[in-house]
Amino acid sequence: MSELKSHKYAELQNMISRKLDRVGRALRRHILLEAAARIGLALLFLAAFSLLFDWWLELSLVTRIGCLLAGFAIIGYLVWRYIYIPFQVSLSPIEVANLIDRARRVNDQQALAPRVASLLQLPGHQHEAEQSDEMIAHAVQENYQCLSNYPYEKTINHKHTQACLLGLFAAILIPVCFLMVLPATAQLWGARWLLGSSQPWPRDTRLIVVGLQEGQWVLPRGEAATLQIQVEDGDKPTESVWLSLEDANGESETITMNRFQAGDFRYELPPVQLPIQAQAWGGDGQTEPFEIVPIDRPRITDLSIRASHPRLSEPFVSHFSASEGNVRLLPQSKVRLELTTNVKVRKIDVDSEEISLQWKSTDGKHFQTEWTHEKPVNFRLTLHSAEHEISSHPRPVSIGVQPDRSPRLSFRYSGLRQRITPQARIPFSILARDDFGIRQVGMTSEVPLTGITTSEKSAIEPEELSDTSTPKNMKHEQNYPVYGPEDPARETVVEHEQRVSIAEMKLNPGAVITFQSFAEDNCFTGRQKTNSRQLVFRVVKPEELFREILLRQQQLRARLRKARDQAEQLRDKLKLAQNSEEAAAWIREHQLIRREVGQVGHALNSSVEEMKLNQLGGAETWQLIEQTVLKPLQGLHDREMEQQRQSLESLRSQTPEPLSQLTDQQDQILKTIDQILKNMAQWDSFIDVVNQLNAVIKLEQVVRDKTEELKKKQTDSIFDK
Repeated sequence: MSELKSHKYAELQNMISRKLDRVGRALRRHILLEAAARIGLALLFLAAFSLLFDWWLELSLVTRIGCLLAGFAIIGYLVWRYIYIPFQVSLSPIEVANLIDRARRVNDQQALAPRVASLLQLPGHQHEAEQSDEMIAHAVQENYQCLSNYPYEKTINHKHTQACLLGLFAAILIPVCFLMVLPATAQLWGARWLLGSSQPWPRDTRLIVVGLQEGQWVLPRGEAATLQIQVEDGDKPTESVWLSLEDANGESETITMNRFQAGDFRYELPPVQLPIQAQAWGGDGQTEPFEIVPIDRPRITDLSIRASHPRLSEPFVSHFSASEGNVRLLPQSKVRLELTTNVKVRKIDVDSEEISLQWKSTDGKHFQTEWTHEKPVNFRLTLHSAEHEISSHPRPVSIGVQPDRSPRLSFRYSGLRQRITPQARIPFSILARDDFGIRQVGMTSEVPLTGITTSEKSAIEPEELSDTSTPKNMKHEQNYPVYGPEDPARETVVEHEQRVSIAEMKLNPGAVITFQSFAEDNCFTGRQKTNSRQLVFRVVKPEELFREILLRQQQLRARLRKARDQAEQLRDKLKLAQNSEEAAAWIREHQLIRREVGQVGHALNSSVEEMKLNQLGGAETWQLIEQTVLKPLQGLHDREMEQQRQSLESLRSQTPEPLSQLTDQQDQILKTIDQILKNMAQWDSFIDVVNQLNAVIKLEQVVRDKTEELKKKQTDSIFDK
């Protein structure tokens, strides 16, 4: 009987417990929904507050971090208050009944918790001695009847649930609509509050840093640069923009930027070595904080050229500055240009209309290119940095062409003039130069056959007297080997002295003889020959040339006589002088006289040399003028007149020589000049006598030749008979 009652009580207890458990689960769901709505609305409020407050005051990063921490604290409190604490409560049937009583605020007679406790706990006291089983059964039955008829589904406030659902829906829908309607604003809010960005909110005034990339403004290290900020105004124009700079040491300064024009503000930034933090503002707008980053501008640290050529035994290597005319290469050279940069380079631009270069790189700092050099090339190299959008200053490069020029030839004669005698000896000097080597040097002479005696013409070139040629147009040529031919050619300079005897050519007076030299090199593109200028000489009679030389010597004697008169005037001034105030004028006059004497001596010496080379006169004649005229003139110029110059110079010193001594020295100079003039007059007379004797001898020779010719004709006529 007791077991039956116990089973019946358990069924009643289970029925009421299941109903209360369902109410507990519904209550937990309601608590969770309410907490979600509260937290969602709180997040919506905080987000809206942060949006409006940040847009109004443009909060700094530190302030935003502080606000985020405060927001996290509020959300944490809501989670703790409305989720953690409620879920820590054990929702047993009695606790659920107690929560229902508290929610409905009923009195003790209508409370559910005591009835649930009686139903669930009284059956456990049946077997106690002091308890009455009938009373327990009656109480259980009565409480069950009351609890089983209680409307548990009405314990949950459905209006409150709907309000929570509506609040949660609003907390979700409002951000979604905001994101769809104002995506840029939502993105900027998320970047500023969630990603720590310092990008400013859009205002009526918008500031744009020209050249800013990813929060960095890059400029060349150690170079002045211009920071430019463009301002876009939605309302009234911005008149001032300020720039804040903070270096690595924490020192900051605020600068008012220069207004270049409307909406254009600039600041000339001095050379920067280390990064600088910067921010600009003006009107109601500002830029996000950015960093001024100095980097090394790309530049060429080493530029070298290596060229090989068939004419070069070793490659030509040069580290050059790439300036105009610094490097010149032979045509058809194989060229390799190598350069090294200070930083890694992404690309090298070649600005040239003459050549196209393909660069090869190993590590981004070493580059090389190759081409065949045919003509001068000029180009400009611009390096582009691999890490930043910065380029080097254009570097001009000029590589010229070193042509293998034809030989340079100098062909001269000395000691005589272009009028010569048939017995003359002409000294020639030949100087040939070439860039890489002279193969051959020679000299030729050319004279018309009309200028050669008949016997000589027939002996030299009889084939030129054929019917197909006119003797008047024929020429006799003669070659004079000087150097070479040499293969391979190594000598770059050939200097030679050549003396040609005209007597061997047996030329008649009136003949014209032409000399010309030539030089030939061994150029790799073909031999090159250079001909010198032609030196033309006319053969004249000895007596005719002798008269010309004597006439020039007489003119020189007249110049020397004039110099003598000037020296005498200077002597008179020295005699009459009382002091040395006019020493400078005397020195100038003396120098003029001395220079005239030197020129006369040099001209006389040249005339004597011309006589020797033309075989005019004889050894006695040359020795006579040399001993009586040339040597005294040389001694006068080098010794006596030099001593007088030094004496005149002493007049301007602290210890001047006496004027009487200078007068005596000047008298001695006059005596020497008079003696030289006397010797020149005697020499002229001697030459006249010699010429007369030569004329008599020549006349006798002609008479003898005519007599022998007449005698021969008479003898030949006798034998013919």
